[in-house]
Amino acid sequence: MSEPQPPSPYEHKGRVTRAEIVTSAPPDRVWEAWTDPDRLAEWFVDRARGRVRTGATVTWFFDRFKSSIDFAVLAADTPRHLIMRAGAPDGRSFVQEIGIEREGTGSRVSAAGSGMSRDDEEHEGMVSGWEMALGILKHYLENHFGEPRRSFFAMQPAPVEYDRIRKFFSEGWYMGQWLTSTGSIGEVGEAYRLELRGGDTMSGVVLAKTSREVALSWEEINGFVELKAFRLGGPGERAVCMRGSGWDMSSELRLEIERMANVFVNKLVAALKEPTQSRAGNGHGAPH
Repeated sequence: MSEPQPPSPYEHKGRVTRAEIVTSAPPDRVWEAWTDPDRLAEWFVDRARGRVRTGATVTWFFDRFKSSIDFAVLAADTPRHLIMRAGAPDGRSFVQEIGIEREGTGSRVSAAGSGMSRDDEEHEGMVSGWEMALGILKHYLENHFGEPRRSFFAMQPAPVEYDRIRKFFSEGWYMGQWLTSTGSIGEVGEAYRLELRGGDTMSGVVLAKTSREVALSWEEINGFVELKAFRLGGPGERAVCMRGSGWDMSSELRLEIERMANVFVNKLVAALKEPTQSRAGNGHGAPH
């Protein structure tokens, strides 16, 4: 059984996004993954700076998006509660809260955020982002804690309809239009195996699956991959993205995976621009 969680020292206002996971990792390890800059960069941000303590400021860097976030630490109750507040470029402030409680010999990790959702699309995007991040966190904590990583990234603006993009990220016929020769994606926790266009293999376990995104462990590179769709700017401006990491991956392999990811993302954008066709056959094609 889990220990009772003390009341949060912060009351969220307005629309709140929430997600949680249960992991076999103990609370001290989970806390370190969120608060140690080196550990945080092993699974989430590109870089981090600052010591997490109440009243301090820490900075998270997302280099591939050319952005950073400065957080004021409102509460740091080791190893149970972390609450931070930041300001968005448009003047809004938002708060995110991480709760950690013991669950048997492991931990229950909860995430809550408020102040960022201007509309339903942004809210659903925040929920999806938290579910994806926590799925990756669980995999990292249980399999790769303390290991350095190298990351790959490919993104393009695209005519995204969220109900449709789910099919391109999980169903065999649709995945065959841009990514695979065979294979499909099941539910969270299930094993999968994809034969990629060009002959490579991607296999592992489904880490997260949301209304618009998928996170997968990728055993062949000792890492993970995310298939993502999100608002890029204003309403109607959207993008697709394929990004991920390999722990202890060589710089040469990282460059090769990133080149391959860019090819796949370009094919996905082209497929999204085509009207939905009859699903005759299995939809998988040979590499071009």
